[in-house]
Amino acid sequence: MKTVVQLVAGLLLTTATAQAQWVAQPFNFTQPQAAAVYTDAVDANTAWAMSSGLLAENVRTNQVALTTNGGQNWVVKQVTGISSSETLTSISAISATTAWVSTFRTSTGGGRVLKTIDGGATWVVQSTAIMFSEANSYPNSVYFFDATNGMVMGDVDGRNGGGLEIYYTSNGGTTWTRSVNVPTGTNGEFGTFFPVAAVGNSIWFPNNEGDIFRSRDRGVTWQVAKQVGSSDDPVGSIAFRDELNGLAVVPSFANTQHELFSSADGGATWTRLAYTGPLHGFGIVRVPGNGNYLSVGLDLGNGDQGSSYSQDNGKTWIRLESTIDHLFVDAASPTAVWSGNISADGTGVNKLTSTVLSNRGATLVLGASLSPNPSANGQFRVQWPAAAHTGAATLTVLDVLGRQVQRRTLDVTRGTETTLDLSGEKSGVYQVRLESGSGVSQLRAQVR
Repeated sequence: MKTVVQLVAGLLLTTATAQAQWVAQPFNFTQPQAAAVYTDAVDANTAWAMSSGLLAENVRTNQVALTTNGGQNWVVKQVTGISSSETLTSISAISATTAWVSTFRTSTGGGRVLKTIDGGATWVVQSTAIMFSEANSYPNSVYFFDATNGMVMGDVDGRNGGGLEIYYTSNGGTTWTRSVNVPTGTNGEFGTFFPVAAVGNSIWFPNNEGDIFRSRDRGVTWQVAKQVGSSDDPVGSIAFRDELNGLAVVPSFANTQHELFSSADGGATWTRLAYTGPLHGFGIVRVPGNGNYLSVGLDLGNGDQGSSYSQDNGKTWIRLESTIDHLFVDAASPTAVWSGNISADGTGVNKLTSTVLSNRGATLVLGASLSPNPSANGQFRVQWPAAAHTGAATLTVLDVLGRQVQRRTLDVTRGTETTLDLSGEKSGVYQVRLESGSGVSQLRAQVR
C-alpha cells in the first residue's frame, strides 16, 4: 500500500500574510489542521476546495467547501457515507451543484468515487465493487471534462496486464469502463497527489518515477513519456495552454532551483527549458483565455513560498509576491484564481485579486511566408526560417467567419516549408496560423 505523503504538517505551525495580489478567504474545517489542499475553480462565482489526509497526518475531516459568490462566502460540506479511516484524494467539479471526489481507505487499501448533484449536501457512491478493490489500489485523481465524460486514475493493482488502474465514463459516472493496454511506466511506479492537467479532450498526469502519461480521447487510450524526471526527482505539476503546448515542473524540496520541461507535441516528447525569474515548484496552472501560466509555492524549508506568472511559455517568470504559502492552485479565468491557504489557522483559500493575468504577453511572431499570394488555384507554399519554429507545430486555417477549415501538425525540424492546399475552398481570404512552442506566425491567404 502506498504510504500517505506528509509534506506540510510542519507548515501548519507557520503563518502567511497575504499581499495585495491575493486576499485570504477564510473558512473552517472541523479539524484545526485541515487545510484546503485542493481547489477547483469552475467560473467567476463558483469554486470548490477540499481537505485531504494525503499531505498531513491524521487529517480525516472528509469535507469540502463551496462558494457561489466569488469567495465572499464559503459553506463547508461533509462528504457523507465515508468513515474516518477513509480520506479524500481529489475533487473535480463542473458546476455549483455537481462534483465528484475520489477516496482512499488508509487502513485496508482501495478506494471509491462519489458524486454530488446538490452542492455537496449528499453524496452517492458511483464506483463499482471491483474498482480499486485490491489492497494496493489507490484512486489518485478523478477528473470530469463535462457532465458526462470523465476518468479516474489509480495505482498499479496487478490486474489488466500490470498497468495503472484507470477507468473512463461517458454517462456521468453511472457506468465505468477500464482503460485497456495502459502502458507501464518505470518500474516501481504509482500515481502521485499532483492534480491532473486537461485541455479539450486531452489529459496528462505524472507518476512517482518521472514519467508523464497522456490521453487524447478523454482517458480511453493512453501513452507515456518515460523519464522526463527521475525516481529521485519526479515530475510534479503539469499544465498545458492548449492540446499541444505544455510545461512540467520537477520541484526541488531543497532549494528554489526547480527544473522546467516543455512540450510542443502534446506531451509525446519533452525538452529541458532554461528560464529566468522565480518559478515556484508546488503548483503550476494555465490561465484560460490567454495562454499565460501561474506558478505557486510554499516553504518546505527551501524558501519557495510565493507566486509568479509567465507570458512567454515559461521562459520568463514574473514575481507576484514572495510571502504566501500556497497549496494547489486552479484558474477558471484570469480573474477567477484560487489556491489553498496554509497558515497557523490552517483554513481557507487565497484568491488572486491582481488583474495582471488578464494581460496577454507580447507574442513572439516568427517570420513565415505564403507564396504565391493571391493564388489562382488555391495552392500555397508555406515557408519559415530554419532557426525559427522548432519541434512540432500546428498549421491552422480559418475562413472569414472564423470557422476552422484545416488543421494539421507539422514537424518543422525536418524542413522549412510545406504545401497548403485550399483548392477545395471558395474564393476569399483565409487566416493561416503556424504555431509552435517557439512562437506564432499569423498570415492571410487569398484564394481567387
